[in-house]
Amino acid sequence: MKTFWQHANGAVYAVESDSFGHVVGAAGPLQLDRLRDPSEYHYACGLVRWIELALKRRQLHRISPALRR
Repeated sequence: MKTFWQHANGAVYAVESDSFGHVVGAAGPLQLDRLRDPSEYHYACGLVRWIELALKRRQLHRISPALRR
């Protein structure tokens, strides 16, 4: 599953998780006003540890932005 998450500092990340909810990849930070479909981003494992820590600290929340077509 690929979804958008916003950090407490305002930065937006595209996060990919497996069927068990484990983070397997991330992309970002992204500009909120220029978001594309989540499947269009290149997900890498470099941010996974940081994303997991931010989730644990409740610094990220899932968002559902209206995407531009």
